[in-house]
Amino acid sequence: MSIPFYKFEIPVLEAIDAKNGEATIEFVYDWIQKNKKDFFKEDPELLGRYKEGKGQIIWQNKIRFAREYMKRKGQLEFPSRGIWKMTAVGKDRLENWRKTGADPDQGLEIFHGIAEIEETQDPEKVDLKVPPIYEHGDLLGFKGIVYEPINEQGVILLFAAMAEDLSFMIESIRSSFPDALLKRRNSKNRWQPVRAEFEFKASTFIQHGHNQNDCDLIICWENDLNNKKIKIPILSLKGEVEKIRRRAS
Repeated sequence: MSIPFYKFEIPVLEAIDAKNGEATIEFVYDWIQKNKKDFFKEDPELLGRYKEGKGQIIWQNKIRFAREYMKRKGQLEFPSRGIWKMTAVGKDRLENWRKTGADPDQGLEIFHGIAEIEETQDPEKVDLKVPPIYEHGDLLGFKGIVYEPINEQGVILLFAAMAEDLSFMIESIRSSFPDALLKRRNSKNRWQPVRAEFEFKASTFIQHGHNQNDCDLIICWENDLNNKKIKIPILSLKGEVEKIRRRAS
């Protein structure tokens, strides 16, 4: 199977970054040819052409598709004819990939419905349907989650992805207080029941006026509480993500 165009997105960002954030298409082609030779070893057909030798060189057309897709995701812009410029969003993506080895955009091509797009077409004439960019947190690139949480729902999603790493099992998540009934493996390797409440910031627990006697654990993104104000343990997912990344590095 030929390497899909979206696999060229990070190399395109790398090439532009090598030119201090702005580059011509010729520079991008040349940089990728020199620095990504493994692509061509893995898929020699990339060096061929569409339409039996008369059309666009296959790998160059894939780069044009990658450019068009990243433009619609707000990662590239074109200040003048022939110049490709990496935006702050594109730079964040590249920096996140360099730090973690994981592309925070991985899987978006499926979500956007373009994974099986016909690449023999002109990229600028293809309707790459990218939904509007809504508010989101900084890049996270962790456990398949692209952005940091900005609300309680995001905290629940991230916790579900991390639960096994944190020695939890989820029995149920509900709308009533407390939000979740969990099991947590203790030091004796036994499972202990835990009643947990999700909050974006730990201080929201107090603002909501919850009864501390009915909850065993606050799970939040950011712990902004002085622990003296509350007797319930607080699990900050932001801190736990950092711990997991340090152990993996």
